Amino acid sequence: MSNLEKRLAAFRQLPLRAQLALIASTRSNPVLAQNTEYIEGLERVHAECLLSSTPEQKAAYEEARANLNGSIDKLS
Repeated sequence: MSNLEKRLAAFRQLPLRAQLALIASTRSNPVLAQNTEYIEGLERVHAECLLSSTPEQKAAYEEARANLNGSIDKLS
């Protein structure tokens, strides 16, 4: 298993909200944002996890996403 595969497997174990936060922080990091393969992998795994989540998990995720977007808007 490659290093990227190991990182994505660990990422898959995170709650959806933590996945969302990690994707946002990776995108905002000037060094990590250059690794498009890694970001695409995170987004792919996140989408898979979101599809298989329960309604309760989706509700918590949507709330976290709204809060994250609000925080980003305040920084702008």
